[in-house]
Amino acid sequence: MLDPGVLGFAWINHEGVHLRNGFSSMLAWTAVAVAALGFAPLAKKLALTDGVAPLPLAFLTALVSAIVAAAWLFVRRKFGSVMDMKRRQRIAVLMVGALGSGLVPLLGILAMTATTASNRALFQSAYPAATAVAARLLLGERFRGITYGLIVLVCAGLALVNLESNADLRLGWPFWLLFATLPLIGLSDVIAKRSLEDVSPEIVAVGRAAGGTLVLALALPWFLPELENSVLLAWPWMLAAGACMGVFAVALYQVFDRTKASIAASLIALAPLLTLALEAAVLGVALNALQWIGFGLVLTAILALARRA
Repeated sequence: MLDPGVLGFAWINHEGVHLRNGFSSMLAWTAVAVAALGFAPLAKKLALTDGVAPLPLAFLTALVSAIVAAAWLFVRRKFGSVMDMKRRQRIAVLMVGALGSGLVPLLGILAMTATTASNRALFQSAYPAATAVAARLLLGERFRGITYGLIVLVCAGLALVNLESNADLRLGWPFWLLFATLPLIGLSDVIAKRSLEDVSPEIVAVGRAAGGTLVLALALPWFLPELENSVLLAWPWMLAAGACMGVFAVALYQVFDRTKASIAASLIALAPLLTLALEAAVLGVALNALQWIGFGLVLTAILALARRA
C-alpha cells in the first residue's frame, strides 16, 4: 500500500537531514503529503461502499501507485539507478514492498469492509511506533523508558477506538486485522534499514510499490473475473486512492529532504484528523466519547515519539 507505513523507514533513514529548499517549499510538500495520506483511506472506503471487492481494490490501487511513483522517477531522470542496484538490494526492496505495500494494504482494505477509513488512517499513524518496536527486538536498538510508555499509550488508544460497545468492551475482528499490520510494517522497515540504507529513498519508494503490486498480482487468477466489474463500479475512487498513495510516496521524501525527520513525522502524523473530517462530511461518521479519547491518545503519543526520534 505504497502504504503510508513507509514513514517508519524514512524516519530511520533521514534522521540528520538539514533544511535545504526553504520553509515555504517544505510546507507545500507537507500539505501534499498530508492531503494524500488523509484522502487515500477514504477513497478506498468509498470504493468498497460502491461494491468493489477487496482484492481487486488492493491490486489496482497498488498498480496506480507504482505507476505514479515510477513516473516521478522517470521525470527526475533517476530510473537508470534501478539497474545499478545489487541483486541483494533488489530482493530486499521487493520483500519490503510485498510486506509494506502488498499485504498491509490488503489487510487494511479487508478491515475497512467493517470499520471506518479514519480507523484505518489512525493505525497508519501508529506505524512509526511499530518500527521502533521492531528495531528494538530485531536490531537491538535501545530507547528510554518513556518510549515504552508512549508505545503502550498508542496500543491503548487504538483499542479504545475499536471497542465494539461501551458495555462489553470487546474488540472486533477488524481491530485484529489492522493490528496485524503493525508487525508487518515493523519487519518491512527493519529489512529496509538492514539492506537499503545506501539506496536512494525514491528508488525504495518505487521498489516498494512494485513489490506490493507483484505480490497482489499472484492472486490475479482468483479475482480476475471481478476485475473488470470493479473498474466499472468505482474506477474514479480506485484511481484517486492509487494516485494518492503514489503522490504520498513522492511527497514524503521531499518533506524529509527539507526538514528534520521529527518535525516532518509530527506534521504528517496528523493526517488521520483529515481522514476523520472528510469521512464525517461524506459518510456521516461520528466518534463516541471513548473513541475520541483513544484517537487523542494515539495522536498525542505518536507526536511525542516523533519529537524523540
